[in-house]
Amino acid sequence: MKVCRVTCNVGSENAYPCATESPQNFWADGLPLSRDWFAENLGEHVEAFHLHDDHGEVVGHIYWAPSNRALVPYDIEDGVACIYCEWVQRGHRGEGGMHMLFEEFVDYLHRRGFKGILVDATTIEGYMHQRHFLKRGFKILREIGDGKLLYYPISQESVWVEPLQPHVTREGTAPVDILVIGSHFCPVGASAVLSLRKVAAELDGLVHVREVDAGRNVIEHYGVADGIYINGKAAFFGPVNEATVRETIRKEEYLSLTGRRSAVTSTILP
Repeated sequence: MKVCRVTCNVGSENAYPCATESPQNFWADGLPLSRDWFAENLGEHVEAFHLHDDHGEVVGHIYWAPSNRALVPYDIEDGVACIYCEWVQRGHRGEGGMHMLFEEFVDYLHRRGFKGILVDATTIEGYMHQRHFLKRGFKILREIGDGKLLYYPISQESVWVEPLQPHVTREGTAPVDILVIGSHFCPVGASAVLSLRKVAAELDGLVHVREVDAGRNVIEHYGVADGIYINGKAAFFGPVNEATVRETIRKEEYLSLTGRRSAVTSTILP
């Protein structure tokens, strides 16, 4: 196996080995959308290292960005690397691939004078679990909900980080108002967006969908970097299918309409 840094012209067509395992995950339909996003933003909002097997196939990755260009819901001092996600295909785990990826990544950052590495670690098995990072020497910087913001020092023992305050609110007048922020970076989110578009088209008139790119101005405005928000509430964390999206929208439609009827009734009755 070998590790290669992905450049602006090479490697984007093989991005996201997490979505190309066999058998394919049911959210692999989001892969083309994510690869398009990756190609458009490589070198700006995303940087990458790929792990290749002995046949040249991409079987692992680390995707990240410098703090001044990272699409994350934090204010962070310059000179810090922010990991978005990392993955090694299940069939290649235990072969030292993640160790190779991380070692190459840290060496690259050290040579370029980075202060350290930040990562939003979770308590979700199989997805950026905190124990994998703690084993490598990451330290807890902040508790963020159920997860932890972890830091790996390279040339500086700690860094300044300030979480943004989320303030996503209902903006439209349709019974179901949906705001999509980013959500193309990860094939899981991209798959949810595709399902959402299809269901919303079926329910035209009841659902209003607005999609915005997750640029820095958008992140600072809403206080979040990614996600789908239905009537101001976060929805669909993790893989979903059309049935789940349809059910969630129908429930929101019912709550919205019955809530409005109650409000109208209260203004009429003595």
